[in-house]
Amino acid sequence: MIDEPLAEKTHGNLRVQRWLLRFTAVVLFTGLPGAILPRVAIEKFCWLMGLGQPILQPITVYLGGNAGYVFFAFGVLVWVISNDVVRYRPLVILCGWIYLIGGPAYLAINLQCPLPWWWVAMDSVSNLLVGAGILWACRAGASSEKKPT
Repeated sequence: MIDEPLAEKTHGNLRVQRWLLRFTAVVLFTGLPGAILPRVAIEKFCWLMGLGQPILQPITVYLGGNAGYVFFAFGVLVWVISNDVVRYRPLVILCGWIYLIGGPAYLAINLQCPLPWWWVAMDSVSNLLVGAGILWACRAGASSEKKPT
């Protein structure tokens, strides 16, 4: 078993890392309905967003189902990583960078879509903040580490 106070001196704030990763995993788990029933999920999502009845071409259903599966699968991976943030530290840092870069990436993608402004803001800002939070939590304890004399 890892001594958490000792690990936090070199690996940052482990609780914050765990909490942010688990939070994002739970959000990503919402992709499961889209993977199982993409047509229904797309219709419900469009209703929720106030976009009206979607045009469900085969490619739309295909991409919706694939996106739902990738979201869910990535959520499972992130949950597993969150169970041992010390062991999977390089992956925790990678997740932080993926989310941080995801902020501007989602902004660029969402500005090309006729989505409501609140969705564009939520999607991009939440990715940016989660990524920054994970990276900050990884460094929080490392900066206070004493160097041997």
